[in-house]
Amino acid sequence: MKIKVGLVQFSPKSYNIKNNIKESLSLAKRAAKKGAKLIVLPELFDSGYCIEDKDDEFAINFSEDSYTIKKLKEFCKENDVYIVASSIQKEKTKLYDSAYIVSKNGILDTYKKTHLWGDENKRFERGDSFNVFEINFGNASVKVGIGICYEIGFGEIAREFALKGAKILIYPSAFGKQRLYVWDLASRARALENGAFVLACNRSGKEVSKLNGKILSFAGHSRIINPKGEIIKEIKDKSGVCVVNLDLNEVDLQRENLPYLRDLNLTLFRG
Repeated sequence: MKIKVGLVQFSPKSYNIKNNIKESLSLAKRAAKKGAKLIVLPELFDSGYCIEDKDDEFAINFSEDSYTIKKLKEFCKENDVYIVASSIQKEKTKLYDSAYIVSKNGILDTYKKTHLWGDENKRFERGDSFNVFEINFGNASVKVGIGICYEIGFGEIAREFALKGAKILIYPSAFGKQRLYVWDLASRARALENGAFVLACNRSGKEVSKLNGKILSFAGHSRIINPKGEIIKEIKDKSGVCVVNLDLNEVDLQRENLPYLRDLNLTLFRG
């Protein structure tokens, strides 16, 4: 089975939802024209990352048709694609840093970030589950696991997804430039140790926090990695897209040749 996938890398502007959606979907259109059927956007692509003073205002109630969800749904319908995106999710009085899969019918599934980075612990609640999601492409379906940004460094999460059958690991991210070396090592390690494709979609550019004046520089380097841990295609530090046709048979072959999952002694870890 083959699936063509695409990553969108750009520099979201704080508080500017309409502009961010317009820019990201313009790039996503390029990916769709190249045949991508699954397109990934960065973490908090619509609101920007440094909006701590207005998290509640820019949060989305996923049970309602917000501007963000309407635009994503329209795009999916017009281009016959799925999108994996990330926004601030609101549930009653609680806020989450969430990723979600969108189809022409709306949100299919949602993942709430379980491991929060730094001050995110003051902004968001933690999610409490690791779900594997199945995406149906008509003639076939594939299981995917979704983590968010910092979570690319947690091998335990990726391993849980792989043990549940995920063949593609997806990471919408806003990963900092000063830790680019972590991004490079962790993204390839998650692919190799699980024999899975990794779609690591980061953002580029800078944002400034109005609360403390801190400037955050983001690493870019969105990349698609094969089950051997090799980078197939990468965007450097500018806005752009990359599209790759994934042969999922490579997952089965790599897991047979390097059987980490088969030989894992789960009784040592789970009693």
